[in-house]
Amino acid sequence: MIRTYTSLLRSSPVILLFQHSNLTAEEWAAVRRELKRAVTAVENAGQQDLAKFVQIQVLRTNMFNVALKIIEFFTPEAAAATGRASQLGGALAHDLSEAAYRAMREAKPPPTSSYAQIEPLMVGPLAALALPVISPAYLAAALSVLAPVPGKFPAPTRRKCPGYHDPVCQNGLAKLVLVGGRIEGKVFDQAGVGWVAGIEGGLDGLRGHLVSILQGTGLGLTTTLDSGTRSIWLALEGRRKQLDIEKDVPTAMDFAPYQSSPPEHSRVASPESISSPRASLDAVAASRKSPPPLQHPQPRRTWGGDLDGQTAGGGGGGIWASSDLSEFDTSLGLRLDYEACLAYLALPPLGAIVLLILERNSDYVRFHAWQSALVFTAVLVLHIVISWSSFLSWILFFGDVALAALLTLKAYRDAETLDRFEVPLFGTIASRILDDE
Repeated sequence: MIRTYTSLLRSSPVILLFQHSNLTAEEWAAVRRELKRAVTAVENAGQQDLAKFVQIQVLRTNMFNVALKIIEFFTPEAAAATGRASQLGGALAHDLSEAAYRAMREAKPPPTSSYAQIEPLMVGPLAALALPVISPAYLAAALSVLAPVPGKFPAPTRRKCPGYHDPVCQNGLAKLVLVGGRIEGKVFDQAGVGWVAGIEGGLDGLRGHLVSILQGTGLGLTTTLDSGTRSIWLALEGRRKQLDIEKDVPTAMDFAPYQSSPPEHSRVASPESISSPRASLDAVAASRKSPPPLQHPQPRRTWGGDLDGQTAGGGGGGIWASSDLSEFDTSLGLRLDYEACLAYLALPPLGAIVLLILERNSDYVRFHAWQSALVFTAVLVLHIVISWSSFLSWILFFGDVALAALLTLKAYRDAETLDRFEVPLFGTIASRILDDE
């Protein structure tokens, strides 16, 4: 009997345990008849027909308990390698050997073992439903007869299956109670057994669902990694097309790539030495009179003269007599230092890309916008790469905040001299892009 149970446990990956209350032979016959009818009606879909292997049998609880211990704690290979087996001239390592008995008696099941979890179910008269393979379809058909669940595993109707509603069969089913199951060596309760039986499409459907999840995750990661570089590429491509259009329009002495207006409104390069566009932090500028509240006057640098290089006060005539250019003017009408700070504060790199599109006058603002777009795009990619570690993500986040604060402070302070604070590598690339414009 023990060998029969150990063979059953080794060969059946699915075993459901039922408690029964002394069913009569007639009731057992009716239950087995309806079980066979239910599993025979399962569509195979090209798979092996398991109907003849699905059976329910009464167990001897104590013997089955011993068989569970042997399966869990006895290893025939280890017993065959012992010195006592060598002295006897053979490996006495079968399930009824002294080695198996000693392993069962000396075993101390840990709380996490399968035997420790299934041992509380080894009480009273038991019956077992065994399946030779894991088949959710056959398992669901068996549960619809032995332990129906309305809405999930409904019992057959009286019109479709009148024998199921026979009083003898109903009396027998009323004495059967599903207490749990052993599936692939793992112990499941009633809810777990129902979950396995409810897998749509069986194991193939579960594998397909897993593949779709993995594909969706990979596609989302690829899209996220590609979004930053794609935004920069779109901005650069739009800029290139704009330059190609402006090259075809003849404009006399118009060196500004963003405008088709006369030179007095064009963007100029940053001169080496100019006065501050705002109140200086130095003691020299402390004597200046502060502007009225809510007003931020922008000092203008007027470069006027004729073709001989005379200043505006020389009174030169012609179209070059009064060229009025300001390197501190911006397209958005904001103060130069405030607008440069927006490159690092307005949700970079998206805010920086928007600033590149809107700002067309100031080289200083465009440099910081380019630098912000390049730096924080690289930081965004780094965030995605280390997203598996929350600790590293938080460390990098605080580093982002510190870097944005430092670059904002540099952009604000250097606005009065138009000096460019270049981040290693990214600042050089931003300067080259700006020079190419």
